[in-house]
Amino acid sequence: MELQDRQQLEGTLLLTERTYRGQHGGGKAASYIPELALVDPDLFAVSATTLDGATCSAGDSDVKFSMQSISKVLSLAFAIERFGAKSVFTRVGMEPCAEAFNSIVKLELTSNVPLNPFINAGAIAVASMIAEGCGDSALNQVLDFASEAIGLTPLGEPKRPAVNRKIYKSEAGTADRNRSLAYFMRSTGSLTYDVEKSLALYFQLCSVEASTADLSELGATIAAGGVNPSCGKRVFGTDTAHILLGLMSTCGLYNESGEFAVKVGVPAKSGVCGGILCAVPGRMGIAVFSPPLDERGNTVAGLKALAYISRKLKLRGI
Repeated sequence: MELQDRQQLEGTLLLTERTYRGQHGGGKAASYIPELALVDPDLFAVSATTLDGATCSAGDSDVKFSMQSISKVLSLAFAIERFGAKSVFTRVGMEPCAEAFNSIVKLELTSNVPLNPFINAGAIAVASMIAEGCGDSALNQVLDFASEAIGLTPLGEPKRPAVNRKIYKSEAGTADRNRSLAYFMRSTGSLTYDVEKSLALYFQLCSVEASTADLSELGATIAAGGVNPSCGKRVFGTDTAHILLGLMSTCGLYNESGEFAVKVGVPAKSGVCGGILCAVPGRMGIAVFSPPLDERGNTVAGLKALAYISRKLKLRGI
């Protein structure tokens, strides 16, 4: 990155943090997972990683938080690389959903195949496929894959993400809706592997921790077509990156995806942790974190911040 471009990026992130920290009026942290309700609502972080591997951050970018639904990007990429896109998309569809991320309506009224891999039912189906295909090493295999996608430490060592055990236990202990989704899918034959083992992997992946710097590097890897810009290693294929970008564009913010496409206009995936991961093809990865959420489960301040960054850096290209 040219010095002038880096200075512009750093300045934009600093101004974003100063402007949008605390701008979450009316938003509340997710409380249906008790541990998430304990997170400091005033935390705010934003990071960007360009395709030459340079990362810039502002705010609380060293704070790690559970990825929640952002982890669905990693599990989908892993499943496609491990089992092939054709096999994965016999288990889940590719269509947006107008209902909430944990809705059972479409499964019951239209098809027993979840509409896409980013709603909870679809992510559970993907996790079940991984659990069945990888056995007892499933979690470690996905974490190894994640460590390749999120870059290196300042010492040049692979970053190894870890599961936050408190959040995992909190999530698994309050998961009646997700259990209902999984058992309903088993009743219709769309989930054939052990339900509890499938759910355990799903909850563990949602509880994997990352910082905005980590997630911006993941976004940059997607934006670079599957090549990690920090080390130049190919993590997944270009076709997999295209699938991720397409689904992030249409399904990444649940039933707020259309509004996000209009206001921000870049492929993204949110999580009820208060984070959003963005991948700007050919340019950079971006991540924001602010725990208070709107009624659709997306970070209030983070949405405002990304709209500003998109305008300031002309992320749409025009």
